[in-house]
Amino acid sequence: MPSLRSDDAGVRRLDAFLPWLAHNAFIHYQAPRGLEQFVGGAWGTRDVCQGPIGLLTAIDRPDLVRDVLLTVFAGQQDDGDWPQWFQYLEDDRAPGHRESHGDVVYWPLRALGEYLDATGDLAILDGPAGWAGREALLPPSPVRDHVWRAVDHLLGARSADPRLPAYGHGDWNDSLQPADPRLASEMVSTWTAGLEVAALTALADGLGDAEPDLVARLRGVVHDTERAIRDLLLVDGELCGYALVTDEGVRPLVHPRDDRTGLRHGALQMIHAIADEQLAPDEAARHLRIIDEHLDGPAGIYLFDRPVAYHGGETRTFLRAEAASFWGREIGLMYTHAHIRWVEALLRLGLAERAWRALGVVVPDGLSALAPGARPRQSNTYYSSVDAAFRDRADAEERADAMFDPAFGFEGGWRVYSSGPGLILRLVVEGFLGLRATREGVVVDPVLPAGELEATVSLAGRRLRVRYDVGSAGPGVSAITCDGEAVDTVPVPRRYRPGGVRIPTAVWESLGHVEAELVLDVRVGAGAAGD
Repeated sequence: MPSLRSDDAGVRRLDAFLPWLAHNAFIHYQAPRGLEQFVGGAWGTRDVCQGPIGLLTAIDRPDLVRDVLLTVFAGQQDDGDWPQWFQYLEDDRAPGHRESHGDVVYWPLRALGEYLDATGDLAILDGPAGWAGREALLPPSPVRDHVWRAVDHLLGARSADPRLPAYGHGDWNDSLQPADPRLASEMVSTWTAGLEVAALTALADGLGDAEPDLVARLRGVVHDTERAIRDLLLVDGELCGYALVTDEGVRPLVHPRDDRTGLRHGALQMIHAIADEQLAPDEAARHLRIIDEHLDGPAGIYLFDRPVAYHGGETRTFLRAEAASFWGREIGLMYTHAHIRWVEALLRLGLAERAWRALGVVVPDGLSALAPGARPRQSNTYYSSVDAAFRDRADAEERADAMFDPAFGFEGGWRVYSSGPGLILRLVVEGFLGLRATREGVVVDPVLPAGELEATVSLAGRRLRVRYDVGSAGPGVSAITCDGEAVDTVPVPRRYRPGGVRIPTAVWESLGHVEAELVLDVRVGAGAAGD
């Protein structure tokens, strides 16, 4: 498990929380349930491809990532889609729930692509994985066949503009199922379209020169989807959250032009477009300003600029978001999983101080120093949401501006059950510390506040201690040494900021003794202490 050492109180605060995050992440991996949800325990397809894989990546267990991927592909339906959730224990596996939101099919493909990029293990494509039929489990076939069938499925679930995926039963925000069945085919989620680009790009990159026909097909889909996002979903310079796409035209939703939902701005599509580097630098800067002005709350990023309208339970566009009387979780607008992705976006932009502070609001201990209105909460557990202290939906709608008052009450939501803890562990290792194993070597691309920090992690089969000396000029690795000797590296460019470097595999394997702890000194930016 990663550990951090520094004189900085914020580093010590996070380091004390990391073991509890690992504890919560292992629960989600081995017996997915939480303190408020203590029965059941299936794997959510979307969740397991993020939290457990994030955990196992952060602790350098690619062998277990491989096992998880094979289990996930064995949960795939014979129509090429995945269910929203499935039973993963051998004694419990059986055909069952078959419906899923429109984004679910992309998560296993993205996870597979990232695994291939990290390991180069193309043999997994020949690995056997069964299928879930309607009436019975079906015999296994190679993962390669599963991937082809998934691509066939997603290309058969398009909107009126075939370049864009249809909304289906919803997207990441589980409260936004379509209230009218027609919306499943007429509506498009900009976030899902962006996920399609990211997932299929990751898979194509991971496959490399293998499976050329599949790679060509993936890149063709990505090209068309990217064009459609710009043609239809980037409206007046701002990505809309959703759009009604019919033969009569395009009607943006969750956008300043939205005349249906009352929502003007949404976070998810902006955050992920920045985190996946899908926007030009000036476009990313514009969307950052929109988020800062309309969505940045005292205890985290809000999904929308105001609560979804409540009509006493009557549904018009979004099913649960408009029907639920409960104020909290996604309906309460600050959902921690989305906030973690916001931190990821800030790291992509090179905004180290902001990213560090944003990560700090998910650590319960000492939270009141960052958010004065934060109510007391259990200090050793992950909270899946922060719920502003309104009495009910009507109160939230009437006093929506109070969500942006730092002194207003903010309570913790559900505990433990989430992919969030695993995501945070991976974010610390790969995002802040910038340490990532690839089939071509080890990437070192940190984004850290100025100062000195020492981190210990497991990476690429070795125990690694890294001593960071971070200058005031922001990210960009200026030197790496091992035992006082310069380490040969190659640049790794980033779209929005100075990039890091990669230590080629041959160089990495030549450093130190394989059985001993490897110590690297990394200087970041100009003005480091050694300058």
